[in-house]
Amino acid sequence: MLSGYWHFVPEVLVVAGALAALFGEFLPGRDKGAAYIAAALAGVAALLVAAGGTGGPMVFGQIEPDGVARFARTGVAGLTAVWALWVAGRGMSDERRRDAVALALFAAAGGMLLCMARDLIVMYIALELSTMPAYVLMGYRRRDVSGLEGALKYFLLSMLTSIIMLYGLSFLYGISGSTAFAELSIEGAGILGLVAVLLTLVGLLAKMSAAPFHYWAPDAYAGAAPASVAFVSTVPKIAGIAVIARLLSAIAPDMPTLVTLVAVASVASMLLGNLAALPQSDLRRLMAYSGVAHTGYLLMALAPGTDTGYTAAVFYAVAYALPSMAIMLVAAEEGTEITDLAQLAARRPWLAWSVVVWLLSLIGIPPFAGFFGKLYLFGAAVDSSLWVLVVLGVLTSVVSAGYYFRVVREMFFGEQVGVSGEGVASPAATVALVALVAGTVVIGLAASPLLRGLGALLG
Repeated sequence: MLSGYWHFVPEVLVVAGALAALFGEFLPGRDKGAAYIAAALAGVAALLVAAGGTGGPMVFGQIEPDGVARFARTGVAGLTAVWALWVAGRGMSDERRRDAVALALFAAAGGMLLCMARDLIVMYIALELSTMPAYVLMGYRRRDVSGLEGALKYFLLSMLTSIIMLYGLSFLYGISGSTAFAELSIEGAGILGLVAVLLTLVGLLAKMSAAPFHYWAPDAYAGAAPASVAFVSTVPKIAGIAVIARLLSAIAPDMPTLVTLVAVASVASMLLGNLAALPQSDLRRLMAYSGVAHTGYLLMALAPGTDTGYTAAVFYAVAYALPSMAIMLVAAEEGTEITDLAQLAARRPWLAWSVVVWLLSLIGIPPFAGFFGKLYLFGAAVDSSLWVLVVLGVLTSVVSAGYYFRVVREMFFGEQVGVSGEGVASPAATVALVALVAGTVVIGLAASPLLRGLGALLG
């Protein structure tokens, strides 16, 4: 059991893995060896978080490694380890894999710290630490003009919304007289309190690629390496939803109209994300719009402002991240166009059936993680009588089956043209993909005890 400042050991291990990758040229095996070491350290960090228990407020109440932080940190570290293991086996463009792994682990360290944040200053610093390396990771292919353009859009919009959010945070501090989440209060602040919350939400929703702040995502994803998208589109989102749940739980009781604001963002994200994904032929753009839609589902759970909703949102963030990362890693191996997956069932049957599992989870079909995640999301909205969100969530989930099953059709019945893929996958990459499909199934089967544990420890 970890206690006191030993709770920071997992973050120290992740940073150590990032440094090992950064100086990988001096290690045995150079890039590949550095990636394996980073994956191992991130994996150990995930195990320590999962087995280390929880703790009370630390560092003058600015950090709290409670049950929700434990679950989210485990997801961040575990997915980072799986991603780094895949990179160790498959490599990255230009074979600069150590740089990519270092960036990802620095971002993961920021995300793990963000999950424990209980103070506005810590939240902002950790949020930037988790996203700044992502800017570079998205523009990883320096000779790819479209990739650099997408990364620049990501950077500029993110910086703009970060400044807007910082302005909102300054208002929250001025109104409350404190930066601690537990002491935030906008009661009686009137229009100034509304402005403070709106400005803060602009920054947070942009980081989560929620509509109408999603415009950077499709172009940034389409221009980036699929392996980079696999990390950036999933791991930071877990940490982001954890801290949004924390912040909203602090200010929601003083602002009833917050339900309406979050509900509007949820509706816009679900509709735009699912409808825009329908005509896409590039897997990266398809998953970008799918990510917008799933952010809408997450916001559906946050809208009621209840502990049940916050718990469901954190759980679903992890349930969504597993299959989403897996799909993008498959795109990195087989090709980014949906037609590149043609006859995958004949070439790599186990992988084709794994893709089916991941897609069914994203749609919300039992017994996979996505089904139970959506069930709890919808349940939180039903408990607060937000029937419009529930009905829209169900209908858009049905719509999502349309573009997800296009991928299935191509894998089993598509006509292969030319040579797809990059050769036989390495054992390390195969283990990473197996871990992702196993996680999708196991988290679904263990959903009830996980949710009960999270519900008991939220607050």
